[in-house]
Amino acid sequence: MRKQNYRQGARDAEAPEEQDRARSALCWRLGALAGALAVIPLSGCWEDDRPIAWTRDRTVLPPVAMKTKVAYVDSALDRVTFVDLSNDTPTIDARQIGRNAIASIPSPDRHTLFVITRGEEAISKGQIDQPPMLWAVDPADASAPPLGYAIGSPFDQLAVSPDNTLAVAYFSAAGPDSAGFFRNPNELAVIDLTQPPSDTNPTLKTIRSFGAVPNGIVMTPPMTIAGDADPTPRTFAFVLAENDLTVFDATHPERDDISIRLDAAGQSVTPREIVFAPASASAYVRSDNANDVLQVILEPLPPAMPDANDYLPQLAELGAGGGPTDIAVYDDPTGTRYVLAATPNTGQIVVIQADTAQFRTIAMPDPIDRIILFPEETATASPEKALFASISAKLPTLHVLDLGDIFDPLVEPTPRTITLDQPVRDVVPVPTSTLAMVVHDDARTVLGMLDMDAETTAPLLGVGELDAYAFTPTGSHLVGATSGVSRIGFVELDDLHPSDLRLDTAPAGLYVTENDKILVDHDDDPFGHVTIIPSPDATRADLRVLEGFLAANLLDKEP
Repeated sequence: MRKQNYRQGARDAEAPEEQDRARSALCWRLGALAGALAVIPLSGCWEDDRPIAWTRDRTVLPPVAMKTKVAYVDSALDRVTFVDLSNDTPTIDARQIGRNAIASIPSPDRHTLFVITRGEEAISKGQIDQPPMLWAVDPADASAPPLGYAIGSPFDQLAVSPDNTLAVAYFSAAGPDSAGFFRNPNELAVIDLTQPPSDTNPTLKTIRSFGAVPNGIVMTPPMTIAGDADPTPRTFAFVLAENDLTVFDATHPERDDISIRLDAAGQSVTPREIVFAPASASAYVRSDNANDVLQVILEPLPPAMPDANDYLPQLAELGAGGGPTDIAVYDDPTGTRYVLAATPNTGQIVVIQADTAQFRTIAMPDPIDRIILFPEETATASPEKALFASISAKLPTLHVLDLGDIFDPLVEPTPRTITLDQPVRDVVPVPTSTLAMVVHDDARTVLGMLDMDAETTAPLLGVGELDAYAFTPTGSHLVGATSGVSRIGFVELDDLHPSDLRLDTAPAGLYVTENDKILVDHDDDPFGHVTIIPSPDATRADLRVLEGFLAANLLDKEP
């Protein structure tokens, strides 16, 4: 007891300093909680002792569905919180990232989450100097810290290569924000995701232009230029801008970009869509106000200097002069790649053999502006049918074309017409199936389910506007939600049987993971509030509600 009293006396003797530290730590924790909730700090605490990070405006970016997790990015707490749905019992884990998150983007395979942070300039106590960063977060490995790349500028867009090895960060067309001074809209950051951050990774570059700024970047699969001295597959980036198409070697970002002027005829041309034929190192571009599909072929060119480009884009216009409104690409069972282009001005579909650039035309009775291929192309299956719709014209007809003999000169391809009772406003394919959801009104209350095998439709009527919907990855169910209605609706797609589940709170969004679990976000609580539906056939007794997960372990942090 005396020993304890002695120790207590020793603590009392240094109480002013110890009490200051204890009070500061307590105030920091309370301030952290207040900052997370965006409320006024509690009285009796020194605001100056609380890190200024907790006084910043707080934004939680829209949730992102990964493979079996859903990610929430918190700009005030500088962290990513994952709701893990891989097991029967959901779990929570969080990863620290940089200051002031402004964008979150999943990789094409949803194995990696990319977060762009603006960073912070240290001008007050508690702040730290941090440049804009790109963070690569591995949801599957909680022990792996996020990898941060200094990207130089607060870009808000990211393009990732199909093989997840390269990324290009760039600015959207929204214009400069209030936090910046100068902004270079043609600046890019090229990141090699297979290498750690370094003085040369990322590579910053400014692409040349004719006055326009990028409105999108599309990256190719790895491909080899035929006849090139270097047989190593490379990834190229195609930058889309008004009247301008820029190409550069993303594998060697230090090399020059090549700009292609698209408005040579005097009319403004804006590229909208691009598909690739890696076997021939070609790209096919659909543009507004263009008469044809533009083919861009990358051909070998002996470099003038060791680090110069070893390719040159060659251009060709393909089609029938009709102004393409949609394109689709697929490989047949022999590996031959085809491009389908809709040209409603001429009432045709143009079929292009991608590797040879040969083409043929097929007459269509309607002004087609949507092409969907069935079934979805996979490594072992090729599409067998094409579905054509006239979305802009809102016509009550769909057209189906067999793809098996589409380029056989002895066969005259003839589309079949499906006549509906309602106009077609949208067509959405169901993953891993030969079904498609047909939307008949702008409010998405009148739907139809199209069976591409039987080429028939069945009606579906909703109780309200379908504000959020998703298909389960196996294609077994349609899941839908309506704002203000505390229910989630389901449709079994094999027999179109509808059902619904009652929730305690109206949904704000829904997210389906690859194991067919559904997370319903309610967006009514700054701590986080979700309902987890373990399967499409679950009952209300099976539901789990999580609250407060965005503040998990918040008070365990040290100042």
